Order: sequence, then structure tokens, then C-alpha cells
Amino acid sequence: MIRRLVLFLMVCLLRVPLAVAAQPQELWPGATYDPKIPTLKSVLGWNTGDEITPPDGIITYVKALAAAAPDRTRLIQYGETWERRPLYLLIVGSAERIARLDEIKAGLRRLADPRNIAPEAAERLVRELPVVTWLMHAVHGNEISSSDAALAEAYHLLAARGDASVDQILRDSIVIIDPLENPDGRARFVSTNRQGRAASPDPEPFSAEHDEPWPGGRSNHYLFDMNRDWFSQSQRETQARTRVYLEWYPHVLVDLHEMSGNATYYFAPPAVPINPFITKDQMKWLEAFGRTNAARFDERGFAYFIRETYDSFYPGYGESWPIFQGAIGMTYEQASARGLLFRREDGTILTYQQGVAHHFTSAIQTAATAAKNREPILRDFVEYRRSAVAQGEQGTREYLLVAGSDPSRTRRLAWLLSQQGIEVRRAEEPVRLAARTLPAGTYLVSAAQPAGRLVRNLLEPHIAQDESFVKEQDRRRRERIGDQIYDVTAWSLPLAFDVECVTSDRPLAVKAAPVMWDAEAAPPLPAAKVAYLVPWGSAAAAAVAELLQAGVRVAFADAPLVMNGRRFGAGTAIVRVAANAGVEDLRGRLAAVGARHSGLEIVSTESGWVEEGISLGSSDVAHLVAPKVAMVWDAPTVSLSAGWMRYVIERRFGQPVTAIRAGTLPNVDLRRFDVLALPSGTYTFSDDVVRRLKEWVRVGGTLITVGEASRWAARERVALLETRTLLRDGSPEVDPADDKKPAARPDEKADYEKSIQPERERPDNTPGAMVRVRLDGEHWLSAGFDEEITALVESNRVFAPIRLDKGRNVGVYAKKERLVAGGLAWESAQALLAEKAFLIHQPLGRGHVVAFAEDPNYRAFTEASELLFMNAILLGPAH
Repeated sequence: MIRRLVLFLMVCLLRVPLAVAAQPQELWPGATYDPKIPTLKSVLGWNTGDEITPPDGIITYVKALAAAAPDRTRLIQYGETWERRPLYLLIVGSAERIARLDEIKAGLRRLADPRNIAPEAAERLVRELPVVTWLMHAVHGNEISSSDAALAEAYHLLAARGDASVDQILRDSIVIIDPLENPDGRARFVSTNRQGRAASPDPEPFSAEHDEPWPGGRSNHYLFDMNRDWFSQSQRETQARTRVYLEWYPHVLVDLHEMSGNATYYFAPPAVPINPFITKDQMKWLEAFGRTNAARFDERGFAYFIRETYDSFYPGYGESWPIFQGAIGMTYEQASARGLLFRREDGTILTYQQGVAHHFTSAIQTAATAAKNREPILRDFVEYRRSAVAQGEQGTREYLLVAGSDPSRTRRLAWLLSQQGIEVRRAEEPVRLAARTLPAGTYLVSAAQPAGRLVRNLLEPHIAQDESFVKEQDRRRRERIGDQIYDVTAWSLPLAFDVECVTSDRPLAVKAAPVMWDAEAAPPLPAAKVAYLVPWGSAAAAAVAELLQAGVRVAFADAPLVMNGRRFGAGTAIVRVAANAGVEDLRGRLAAVGARHSGLEIVSTESGWVEEGISLGSSDVAHLVAPKVAMVWDAPTVSLSAGWMRYVIERRFGQPVTAIRAGTLPNVDLRRFDVLALPSGTYTFSDDVVRRLKEWVRVGGTLITVGEASRWAARERVALLETRTLLRDGSPEVDPADDKKPAARPDEKADYEKSIQPERERPDNTPGAMVRVRLDGEHWLSAGFDEEITALVESNRVFAPIRLDKGRNVGVYAKKERLVAGGLAWESAQALLAEKAFLIHQPLGRGHVVAFAEDPNYRAFTEASELLFMNAILLGPAH
């Protein structure tokens, strides 16, 4: 009996922290609410924070709120996800503001372009217009608390009675609430969380309800981190969000996130490094918002931190991209329960309710601070946009994007800039500079425009970090205590696209017109008697993928030729009329393809006679096939790499691909496929699977490996790739079991620094630098390029060049003195990377192994290396 009583008391004591922690968390102490506004419980059946509201429940509730207060809200569907879930904004303001919402939007857009408004008119608008506060929630689908906080924010603003702060928010501001940026990811999280949930919430971090299977709920359908997609504009959710952003030009923007459950709460000001195009006024406001949040958190006893982790350097974040449009952009991070309860390392319990309450508190306080400072915030916004124009009139005045060898990539870059509110013009005549003349059709991007700081961020080859920060990271690197670099250090779009960007320090007297993308029409296509020739490039690769799937026969010139006085480079696609006699209306089909793939050039020829180079009937012309492509999916691939790869293949280039789970691959008959691509990942395939892969390649398969998959392929026990990755000292990396190196003897004469260096250590990590790569122009993998591109390096992988009797080094990093084109790479890493392999082709029997040292599909904005990847897919089976 005593034993049972002791056990009962122990159980009760163990449950006390849970019971205490699970007490309801009051959202806004002392608030009273209008019973006419529906509560979450009245609509969905649970109180705020008692349950993780699923995506459909979020939509149901915001619709209920909008229906209950139609005079103070406007609900807008601004887009939909890849999985066809709707994306909504709930706009909240006073009845007077909402009644004039369209007029207010027009005034906000006028204020965003100070070039076209007189100072007196701008000042009048500043006095009259509301400040716009945009609250964005859960761009990462498994960062769950912010979306339930969003519902509480909307309810509070609509239902609170007798609250002077809410009254001022409604009177002096418009609050735009995006309650769920990533419904697909949240749906994935909620599903796995509920499947793993115990009879009562289990706080153990390793329990099934907290342990997300691959790929987790963080990313969207294509497994992109959409918090880094703002200038890439690859995902349909980001594109829709950007369009509606540019309708409003908000002045204050908050992106609400979650972080480790063992943390507390983070808000602005941000950590260093700070992007140099963030102004002193913006930094002043980041400090001001941080202080008012801190005061409110101190009042409620909520722990927080500032400046320690999250920087504002990379311009593609949800909070940083708006900064370069003039907003006060901020990231808020709440410790995540990743469920309803979470046991921290210190033994305390974090509840979902607490996370919701913290996010709700910071969001409402931010809206209140914005409303209280309406006029000075609006004035500083106007000054940001005005000073961007003035700053652009000094130094680099114009950026000129030259068509070069692949006009389609240049056009795509110009289009991408225009989608972000950047003004782009096209020269209607040759552009004369001091040293050269650029052709008509060159795109002009002026730095002297309201978005000029964003222009500089995206088009300059290098954005410098603070020197003291870099020195401190170098010290930490040398002492092996880990650097504080949060994201990549380079992202130049001209470098990533392999587009020449010429600058001018003065305005150009050239006839140019704003580009109207929707009005563009493909040039007429004359009928061809013999063939249609398509110079290779990004648009050509996508067009050829479409043509092959439609049954059109396409050939590929492995060497240059000159026809009708024009030189066609190696890699020209050839559509012979006679070879496609069975294709109905070949010319019409090609013209339609040309219209769908902007920038594509198709040249008709009446004769097969060439003046120089190979003939159309040469043995150096390969006949392409419609490739059957597979890729490995699921663990152990890196989900981002898998998502980028799948998106680039099937969305960017329109090539069907079968995603095969890694665990299923041993049971698949690979003979059904021509190409198998392995995203970066830590593979552990059995010897039998490796043997089958080799047999499949020998009979004609094309195996493509990326990043860590290439490291795996180069392992001695795998031997799919006849090279090795290198260690810090330049020696080859070997499997631990094969490392027979004897233990070093103590050397009394060795200095201290040498004596503490680790043995068999991998190279220093390169934190996302843009690095020059020299290409083998005679290899079919380099079709569509000249001698050099720039690749993004974000790893510590260094591959020894493959020997000539084993394969070709199609892409090799440049010599050290010109290796880095932008960003940060440590001296030791530069010395080791220089003249090492980026892209390797190794023949094996009738097939190929194509290995990339880095991910060529990085965030889907590295257009040049993406084409190298697609060359492997489209051209490998034909060679």
C-alpha cells in the first residue's frame, strides 16, 4: 500500500510542471471584447493556443471575422500555392479608412514615387494617409505559433472595446495581416503532428509528435525556404506576395518566425553584419520598435534578446527585401513548442499558448508603435525613396545588361528585376559608351530610381560586410569555435545569370523605352526548306525539352558551323524539315514554342550548305531523345537540394521527372530511365545498389550527382567517380576505416600553432561566395556558354581534378588571384579551391557520370549553372 502511494505521489509530482505550464496564457490583460465579433472557439471549437489551427481552419475564421465586421475589414485572396490552397490578406482599419481604401492605396503609391509629386503634395499626403503595418505569419510551415497569433491579432483589433491603443491603430493605420504564408508546409506539419500525437500532449522533444519526417513542414511544396525567395521570385507564393506588396508599399513590416524551443524571443534591432544600403533612419526605427517591444515584454515578464543572431545582410529575406523598398522591416522569432508542449533543456515546459501570446503581444505592440509615430514614419519612407534617387545620381548611374551569347537569360534577368518594382528600359538604338558600343536591345536599369538601393544590391558583384565583423569571423574560424555568418555572402544576379553587366557613371543620351513584357510578341518565323537552327541557351533548352516530348526530332551540333555568313556555336539545336515530315505544321509548332519561351531565337535556312565548320549531316551532330528522367527523393537527400532540383527540372525547364524515394530505389528497374539525378545528401546505398547503378550507366545511363552526392560517388568504396575530395592539407579524403595514417609523434620543435591543428580535417567552409569557373568549350556539357561562368560555393567540398585517362574536367575553378567574383572566401579555402574541379564528366561504358561539386540549382536563381545541369539531362542520353 505504501509503495503504491509513493508511486502515485511521484507521478503527481512529475505532472506538476505540465499542469502549471498549461494554465491559459492571457493575451492582453484587462481587455474586454465585443460579443458580436466571433471568437475562435465559437467558430472552430477551441480557444486560442489550445490547438494548432490547420490551414482550412485559419481561412474559415478570418472569413468569419470579415463577415462580422465588413465595415472595418477587407478580405483579399492574393494568390494560391502550388497545391492550390488560397492565400489571403485580412486588411483592418477604421470604418472611415476602409470606406476610402482604394483612394488610400492610390495615395500610398503616389507617395512611393517622390519624383512625380511636389513636396507640398507629399507633405499633405503624409498628414492625411495612414501608416501601413504589414504582419506576415508562418512563411515556414512548421513555425506554427504565429498563425494562431494572427487570428488573435485580428480578433483583438476588431473586438477590443475601450482600448485607446487599438482605437489609435484603427484610426491612424491600416494593418494588413497575412495569417499564413505557407499553407502547404503547415498542412504537412499538422498532419504529421496529429499522427504522432499521444493521448495527451507529450513534451519530450524526441517524441513522435515533435519528430517531423522528411522533409518536415518548413518548406513549401517544392521544398523551398520561401524566406529566401524574395529576389529569386521562383515560387508562385512569393510572386503573388510581391505583386500585392507593390500595390501597397507598406511602411512597417514584420515577418514572424519560430526558432529553437530552448530559446526565448527575438526582435529588432538585428545582428551584424548590416547591409550597407540600410539607412541610419531605418536603423533608428529598428531601435525604436525594439525598445517599445522590450518595454511591453518587461511589463509582462517575457524574456527576449536582441542583436545576437539574426542579421539583415542578405536582401532576399522577408524582412530585408522590403527594407530596400523603404520599409522598416523586422524579423520576430519565438521559441517553438513544435506542438502543444515542449520540455526545454532546463526542465521547464514551453506551451503553444505561450508562443502564441508572445507573438500576439509583439505584433500588437508593433502596430501601436507604428500608429503612434505615423507622420515621422511616413516622412522617413518618402525620404528613403527620394534619397535613393539622389544617391543613384552619384557614382554608378546606369547598369546595362548586354544580351551576349544567350539573349534569353538577359531578358529573363531584366524581367525578374521588373517584377520587383524596378524600372527597366530597353535601348531602341545602339548605346555608345566611352570604350565601346552596345547593341540596340540592351537593357538599362537606372540606379536613380526609388528602388535604387535594391538595384545596387542585386546588380553589384560584391556587397561588403563590415571589416571588423569579417576579422572576428576569421578569428573564430582559426580557433574552431564556429563563425556567426548567417547566410550566403554573395548573390549578384548578373554573375548568377552569366549576363554581362556594364556600368556608366553618368546618364546616357539614348532612345530607350520602358519594357512592356505582356505586349511582347515573338518575331515571325519564315518557312524553312531544309532546317531550323536554334542557338543553345536557357530558352533553347526549355524549348527543346518541349519539342522532344511532342515528338519533334531534334539534333545537336557538337561543334561550331558557319551558315549564310553567320556563326552558330557548338550546341546549336537543329530541327530538320525532312526528319520531321510526319509532324503536322512544323513551322507553326516551332513558332508557338518560340512564343512560349521568350528570348528564343529560331533561324530558318533554305540550304544545308555551310561555309565553315561541321555540316548538318556530320557525324558530329547528335540526335537527341526525349529523356526519361528520375531523381532520388526523400531521406537522406537534403530537402532543399531535392526541391531546387525538382523545381528546375519540371517547372523552370518543363522536363517531366519521376521522383523516387531513396528507400524504393533498390527495387526500381532503372532500365526504364535514361537519366538518374542524385540531389545533395549523405547516401548509404548498399554495395548491390552501387553495382546496379554502375551496370545501368555502362549500358547508356546518365548519372548526375550534386554536392554531397558527388562526395559519396567519389568514395573509394563506391568508386562511381575516379577522383577524391581533399582535406585541409590537400591530401585525399578517405573512409575512416581505410585511414591507416599512423599517429603523429610529438615534435618538441613544433610551434604551438602547429601543434594544436587537428589532423585529417576538412577544408574551411566557403560561406556562399560567387566563384569563377573556367569551362571546357569543346565539351557538350558547356553548350550555351563562352569560356567562363560564375558559380555559388557554399560548402567545404574540394574535388581533385579527374585525370585525363578517366574523364574531363568540364568546369574548373579559376586561379586564386581571380577566383572570387563576389562574397567572402577565406584565404586557405581560396588556395585549396583554385584550379580544382567544379564539374566532372566521367564516361563509363556507353553512359556517363556527371558530378557537380556544388548545387547548380541553388535557390533557383543561379541560372547559368542550372543550364549546365539541364545540359547533362537533355544531352547526356544522346552522347
